[in-house]
Parts: sequence; C-alpha cells; structure tokens
Amino acid sequence: MDKLSISTLGDEKVNLLWKYLLSKGFLYPKHLVSQFYVALKTKGFVILSGLTGTGKTKITQELAELLDPSKENFLFLPIRPDWRDSKALLGYYNPLTDEYHRTKLLGFLLRAVEDYQNNRANAKLYFLLLDEMNLAHVEYYFADFLSVLESGRDENGFSKEPLRLHDNDEIAKKQGIPKEFKLPPNLYIIGTVNMDETTYAFSPKVLDRAFVVEFHDVDLGNYPPAGGNSSENFEGLRDSLLCDLRGSNGKFLANRKKEINEVVNELKTKEYWQILQDLNRALEPYDLHFGYRVVDEIALFFKNAKESEGKGIVKFESHDEIFDLALLMKVLPKFHGNRKKLEKPLKEVLKFCSGESLEISIDNLGRAEIVEILKNWQVQKNNFRFKHTAKKVLHMLRQLYEIGFASFS
Repeated sequence: MDKLSISTLGDEKVNLLWKYLLSKGFLYPKHLVSQFYVALKTKGFVILSGLTGTGKTKITQELAELLDPSKENFLFLPIRPDWRDSKALLGYYNPLTDEYHRTKLLGFLLRAVEDYQNNRANAKLYFLLLDEMNLAHVEYYFADFLSVLESGRDENGFSKEPLRLHDNDEIAKKQGIPKEFKLPPNLYIIGTVNMDETTYAFSPKVLDRAFVVEFHDVDLGNYPPAGGNSSENFEGLRDSLLCDLRGSNGKFLANRKKEINEVVNELKTKEYWQILQDLNRALEPYDLHFGYRVVDEIALFFKNAKESEGKGIVKFESHDEIFDLALLMKVLPKFHGNRKKLEKPLKEVLKFCSGESLEISIDNLGRAEIVEILKNWQVQKNNFRFKHTAKKVLHMLRQLYEIGFASFS
C-alpha cells in the first residue's frame, strides 16, 4: 500500500489507540503509542523527549480530548527559563496583602482533588502537560512534586505526602486554599523535552523518577497518513480507556506494596526475572545496578501492558518487546558520564540485548562498526532480541566515541 489508512489495517479491535491517532492524521510508530500509554498508566509521570516536531505535545492533547471532549481535564503549561522554585507552579502567600497568590495550575490540581474526593472511581482523568520542561532546572521548580510523587499511595489512592502551601488559618477560610493537599491518583503529569543549547540536561535522579519515552523515529514514506478524520470507527474506545486507566479497584494509579509484590512474584515465574538478576550483577561493579523501585516498575509495566493489550487498546510485537521497552525506560536513564565510566557497562547491556545470530564481537565494537549497524538498522535489528534497548545503547556508544561523553537524554 502507498499510504497507511484505517481501511487497510485489518482487525479493527486491535491496537485501537494507535489507529485512532492515525485517523486524526498523526503518524506514530506502533510501539511508541503503546509504550506511552502503558507508561502513563503505570507511573503517571512521563517525560517525552526527542526530535522537535514529532508529536510529543499532540499525543497528550489527543488522549486528553478523547477522554473529555470539553477539555476541562487538560492544562498546557509552558515552562519559563527563570523559574527557580515552585512559586510559579503552586503560588505563594504574600504577607503584604495577606493573600495567597493563586496560580492556574493550583486551581487545576485542587479541581482534580475535589473531583476524586467526590466521585472516586467515576472521577475524570486530569492531564498536566509541562511544555519544554527543561528550559529551567527541573530540580529547582519541580522538587516538591518529585518528592511527593515518590512517597507512595495511601489506602484511598492519594499520595502519602502532601504538597505544602502555607500555614495561615485565615487563608484557608477566606480564599478556600488548603494549607496542604495530597496529589490524587487521577492526575497524570507529562513533560516534553527538547535538547539544545538553551536547555538544561536532566539529572539521572529526575529520569529515574519518571518513564522516559523518546520520539526519534520519522517515517516520511507514509507521511501524511491517509487516515482521514472519521472517528466513528472508534465508538466505545473512550469507555475502554476510562475503564482501563481507572483499574479494577477504581483507584487509578494507586498501587499498594502488597499488590506490587504480587506483580513482582508473577514476573519471577518468567525468564525475564533471571535476565534482570544477571544484568544487575553485571552492572554492579560499575555502580550502575538498579534498586527495588526499578524492578517494581518494570514488573508493573509488564503486567499493565498485557492487560491493556488484552483489551485491544495497544499492541506489542511480543512479550520480549514489552520487557525490552521497560528495560529501555528504567535501566538506561542511570547511564550518564564519560567514556571511561560508561563504555564497558554499556557493552554489558548490549550483550544482554543481542541474539544468537550476532556475528560482531561486542567487546571489540568501535565507532565505525556502530555507524554501519545503525545505517542498516532495518536488517541489523533482527540480530538483537531486545532491539529498542540495543539501538539506544548503540547511539550512546557512538556518542562516547565521538565526543567522549554520553547520557540517556
């Protein structure tokens, strides 16, 4: 076929979210849509990085609008380079006027809290999009959010730790702004990232607390897609997404430790558990091994991917691809440094990604060989069991050989 179109895509009840975006005129790799959706479902904090103009903002906008056509559940917030603390996000108490300066984001967050308190499993899903998140130091203006997001969830689904605003009783009475509040589980935070000389690099600490999805693949041969604008083929998709994201317990992102342990124990019955153990041991001498939270999130991603795939919302090539994407997002973000620090551990990861048919010696792999593999990736990718992680490792190794330094983002 010359162009991708809905009429040529076979079973209409498979990979519905990708097909819906295609019908709206947006062309994304199939695995990327599935990766983004399951990452959002698993963590609720996702960073979208990569080439400018590849649809990082649009994919979030389209998902939010699909779930709520009124668009009341979506807030687009451009980041300013002069932000040094959380005042621009959450506001501040002004002692001169004896009032709390309220921001648009604070109102949005309090609305999400109120919705969940009143409606629980029937609450809307709220999407906060932080555009060009790294125009300012994320560790400065977003520090409070990072701490709260990692505090875990209580029995009702809220974050265990609150965002603290002020300690003035009168402000709470007069303006209706609480002293503190906990983040609800129906809130999803997405940050877009463009890397150039005007932006700041993310620290591994920030990347470790999110799922990072990279938008690098461009398919000019199929652009623009001939999908048209007919959404009548997707009747019921909104209800399927709402049901899937709300979860069986109606608590959205809330995962108690007992539930997480059950998911991890399920992963331990599969061969991927041994791969995780062996990989962690291989990385330990280089101080790049990972902790329990990474394992928890890989297990949750694997479980959620199979669950959403079973409902026809997303589609992966295989269980290998699910595990591959989880490795890519949760293991590689720790890799940040010079050639002396990263060359050997990156090659260790590449060995775990390779298949039996790989004829090249990874230990002797140099820049010329890497460039050749990447030039012929459509053929060479078949030599790797975990091709997405392998491709990223090869790009990072190429960076090491060219400039002596590499990082995940």
